[in-house]
Amino acid sequence: MLKLYNIFESVILEELEKNNQLLTESVSEEAINDAIVNKYNVNILYRDFVDQPPSKRYIQVYNFAKTKGNKTGGNDAIRAYQIMGGSKTDKKNGWKIFRLDRIEGWYPTKMKFHKPISQVDSTIPTYNQNGDKSMDTIYNKVSFKQDKI
Repeated sequence: MLKLYNIFESVILEELEKNNQLLTESVSEEAINDAIVNKYNVNILYRDFVDQPPSKRYIQVYNFAKTKGNKTGGNDAIRAYQIMGGSKTDKKNGWKIFRLDRIEGWYPTKMKFHKPISQVDSTIPTYNQNGDKSMDTIYNKVSFKQDKI
């Protein structure tokens, strides 16, 4: 399945460049909640470090919450599965937390998901829908209960 994602990577990232409408503030709560409720994939521009340019990421958003802990505590963030794109680590894909104040571009796609990505690819760890130990207050999270696909 990951090979399929790589085939479409240039198309997805090209679409992101074509619609280059950078946000001057972090993404809105309304846009995040819309991505969660309607389960669509999103292209984002994310800045890991202040002194480096943002990198392009292609993600599925699973929850919107406030983080806890000393290092990143108290920040509004999303928990998402990064399908592809840049990263400050060698691990390009995987479950990640993206702080809202570091998201510099938010580009919804027409690509929707109807079941957790771990059910599409068994090598991907399951997302824990019952709680996220990195998050303090959950504002919204994806639900697959009503999907009939």
